[in-house]
Amino acid sequence: MSSPSRSFAVEMSPAAKAVVDYDRSNAKPSKKYRIAYLTECVDNPYCIARLEGLKAAAAKYGFEYKIFDANFNPATQAKVVENAVTEGFDGYLFGPAAAQPGCGIYNRLLKPTGKPVVSIDIAMCGDPDYTPGLAATLTMQGPMHFDNFLDKAFATCKDKCEVAAVGGFVGSDLFTYWENAIKKAAAKHPNVKVVVDEPGNFDPRIALKVIQNAFLAHPNISIVISPWDDETRGVEQAVIASGKTPGKDVKIFSGGATKLGVDKVKAGKWEFTYAYLPYQESYYGAAALMLALEGKPINAHIDEALLPEIVETTGTTLITKDNADKYKPNY
Repeated sequence: MSSPSRSFAVEMSPAAKAVVDYDRSNAKPSKKYRIAYLTECVDNPYCIARLEGLKAAAAKYGFEYKIFDANFNPATQAKVVENAVTEGFDGYLFGPAAAQPGCGIYNRLLKPTGKPVVSIDIAMCGDPDYTPGLAATLTMQGPMHFDNFLDKAFATCKDKCEVAAVGGFVGSDLFTYWENAIKKAAAKHPNVKVVVDEPGNFDPRIALKVIQNAFLAHPNISIVISPWDDETRGVEQAVIASGKTPGKDVKIFSGGATKLGVDKVKAGKWEFTYAYLPYQESYYGAAALMLALEGKPINAHIDEALLPEIVETTGTTLITKDNADKYKPNY
């Protein structure tokens, strides 16, 4: 696998270093803070891992938190954020359910409180990564990450290849990032033809049907891409059901670097799984919020690909058979 692109240099950025140095200093906040966790979800594997990261940060820094769950609904999020603002907290850890509604919620409800806000997961307000006024933003599934993912996957095709793609939820920001990255990668690699591109709702059952149908219509597919390891289970089942061997006849590329995904890569079934860091997203997000509450806001974007969990292990977000032993998934 080729070396990481410029955006994924194997050293921490100044913003990442600031929050990591603070965490490693074991400094204790000057008081017991109360924060609101304004999350888009709590009940899928990604969000469960992120909640575990928040719990670990709360144990270390001694803050109290209250969960306000939007269940992926921007309208619900607006209501629960109104409740949180009315209740009053020292700071807010904000996972927008969607970028543009999240921008409105931030500007209309959170910013006027004058309290520090750290956003996680996706950028807002049309900004590529960081929205001015936030104490920090942490992301791992932004446009540049999906661009990197798809470019590296398509670059493995040395002759001519047919590709099947299965994604997340139509209309979501992550689906838009994914689709745009597919278009960019296809334009950069004209020897690669995307013959199937459908949503899979991150559901292995849907992915199974999509990819089974893809092979019926296009039996020469040699690459399948999916942004989520659990969904990719269905992709692998479909490849096998089509009489082909994963890792030999068909290259499978996935996202998440979950325990399952890393094991599949080690076994040679999948080519790579792209690392996401939900646990670290909330853990370091909370640390950045503590810094802001102590009067030292970072006021910048923290690319999670430049956190020590990547920089000090594989040096790349692409978890391959060559480096999988160095990477330790925690979800």
